Amino acid sequence: MDSTFTYELRVPAAANAHEGWAEPARKGEMTTWAGTAHDLGRLVLKRWYEEAEEKYRGLPAYVEVHGEDGRHAEINDSTPATGPTLALECAIEDAQAADFAHDVKRQELAEAMRDAREFDGLSDRNIEHRVRFVLNPNEARSILGDGKG
Repeated sequence: MDSTFTYELRVPAAANAHEGWAEPARKGEMTTWAGTAHDLGRLVLKRWYEEAEEKYRGLPAYVEVHGEDGRHAEINDSTPATGPTLALECAIEDAQAADFAHDVKRQELAEAMRDAREFDGLSDRNIEHRVRFVLNPNEARSILGDGKG
């Protein structure tokens, strides 16, 4: 499945010397990437080392990659990962995506709880009962706050 990623490449030595941190040395977006965030970071870094301007040659760089689905990687070595290391990176990114999806669904649940109270007149206790299999009562009360019910 293709994902959209954004990336920024930074060259700390150049930034510290004269360019500042406001802008990365290179940044971009990849909208049809089917690989991992780690792999994209390595590819960007490899191309950078092959095509960098003279003032950047020989300076260490790193790439920060963010996926729209919550995946994230910081890469400072363009050497491809294989075997167990590749599997570890994939597992990390799968966990990041799952955490992100979980956060999004929790936000949707919280909004639905507040809407059910406000627009359908459900009591806090009724809502707590309905969500009991996904939230403990204290979490439900915290989401509902000091509302009526």
